Amino acid sequence: MPSSKAVLGCVLAATVLLEPALAEARFGKRSSSSSPAPSRRESPRREHPASPGGQARDDAPSAHPATAIDTKPPRAHDDDAPRRRRRRARAPVTGALVGVGAAATGTSTLRASASTTRRRDEPVPLLVRMGAQAEWLKDGSGMGVFMAMEGRRLGVDTRLTGLSLKAEDGSDTQDRITLLSARLTAALWASARGRMRVEAGLSSAHAPSIIFVGPSFGASVEACIGASPLDVEARLNATPFPHRQVDIQAGLAAHLGGFNVRGGWRALYLNDAGHVDGVEHEEGFGGPYFGLGLTF
Repeated sequence: MPSSKAVLGCVLAATVLLEPALAEARFGKRSSSSSPAPSRRESPRREHPASPGGQARDDAPSAHPATAIDTKPPRAHDDDAPRRRRRRARAPVTGALVGVGAAATGTSTLRASASTTRRRDEPVPLLVRMGAQAEWLKDGSGMGVFMAMEGRRLGVDTRLTGLSLKAEDGSDTQDRITLLSARLTAALWASARGRMRVEAGLSSAHAPSIIFVGPSFGASVEACIGASPLDVEARLNATPFPHRQVDIQAGLAAHLGGFNVRGGWRALYLNDAGHVDGVEHEEGFGGPYFGLGLTF
């Protein structure tokens, strides 16, 4: 597993490479437009079965003549014997109930102990992660949300990023670009220490003058830093056509139970390949990000 310094160093190097010179116009925007470009923004829409019952005692005198004339007084221990038999009969039931209760208490304790000792990043039948993050870019800002569901090996990851960038025509307007992605993930390595995944799916870029939809491929990794609640996170995604898009993100995440805080650096490269007006418009920018999330 690469160290956090190596991962961050690669990301910073990629950020420098992804900073081209200012292009003639914004990505996905016509160069010769005289009117303000339309902005498009997409938003994702017991009761115990046996109750103790004694045998009914018949204290009334018997109608049989022989019994009626019998005046011999009963012995004291004969009248007390049925009660002793009932107490002896109830003792095993009470012991069984106590045993069942102790067993149930022990089972609950074991389950609670197992739940407490299970690590937060241990592979589970279904893990749901969601969050939001704010980004500070060279020419504007961005806001992103994501939700991912993952099993022991397979999962799905969906992301939405909205960019608000300063217009390059000198006006006070803002150019808005929306990036969407939905990818299937497969964990090549999964343990209590982290995960390494490969990803494939679709991505779209909603620019001022055009909308692109194309295949997306990538990889991601998460790894614990010793016994601390910190993780190293890195992600790389690329879309080769019809437009070209490269998205690199690396940082740290602090897990506080099901709540987590993350921060790091994100670099983004966009190229419309000349599909708007025959002129290739490309740009790259990067900046820090800060996010909050939930894991359950």
